Amino acid sequence: MNEERRGVYPFCASCTATSEVWRSAEVAGPTGGRFYGHREVCENCGSSVRTLYNTVLWVPVSKVGRFRIIPTGGRTYVGRKVVDVPAPAVVRREPVSAIVNHPELEGAPAYKQAEAYWDEREPGQALPFYQSALAEREKVLAADDPATLRVRLRVAQGLLATANYGRAIAWFELVTPQLVEVFGPHHELTRAATEAITGARLMVGGPRSEAQLLADIVAADGVVDDDAQLLRDRAALGKALLACGDIAESVEALTQVVRDAPLGHPDTAIYRKALVEACGVADARGKKRDVQLVAAARRLLSGADAPTST
Repeated sequence: MNEERRGVYPFCASCTATSEVWRSAEVAGPTGGRFYGHREVCENCGSSVRTLYNTVLWVPVSKVGRFRIIPTGGRTYVGRKVVDVPAPAVVRREPVSAIVNHPELEGAPAYKQAEAYWDEREPGQALPFYQSALAEREKVLAADDPATLRVRLRVAQGLLATANYGRAIAWFELVTPQLVEVFGPHHELTRAATEAITGARLMVGGPRSEAQLLADIVAADGVVDDDAQLLRDRAALGKALLACGDIAESVEALTQVVRDAPLGHPDTAIYRKALVEACGVADARGKKRDVQLVAAARRLLSGADAPTST
């Protein structure tokens, strides 16, 4: 956050308010997408509105949408999707947490210390205490319980604040759809997560750099006895590969994640949705040799013994 402009860096406040986070995929060759136009140039941040079209043989065939774009050199850029009609304020009842049955969690020393450091704007100091508090909560609360999600978000934010961008992205990839489901897409916690992951990706430098960073992290996970962390990082790698256009590699990575995911765990539903998305992209843009890979993934998703949270 730029404290002067009050926007999501590098966009100014007004451009941030009229747009939403967006992640583009890298597509090589004649089939993909291309921006047209250059209008509504902002005097504050220099962004401009451009229209993205799907292309075949470099010919535009269908409109994807309008985006605010800031070039970052060569063919690279950062972008946010323009919101033509501001989202209406949605009044949603605050979800009830099972923590009411476990009041000791709110008074746990680790959690109280984490909150104290966070209030003092010391996220690096707060991070290990939030991680400890999260471990305590997940022993008795569901992973998608509102009280658990609040601490999960703090862990992700702490990782981002301490420049651990890869693992921060992996946490945000997991927790953001859970926040949408539990709190709603317009809740302040959900918006904090969606904006934070954009900041993390800007620091990393694009899908290719993100995929390489996550690949290194997954390799390092091999010497750490933490299955949940390994699944989380591998799932994020699978999504980064999809954004790179490495569709087969993405399907393969996410298939392995779903295969190893624990039965009945809320996180498994997020991994399954990611695999479904990758299979859909493979159907639309994959190569013929990927058919068997996608078929195997779909058998896993539909099999009676497939891990699921439902």
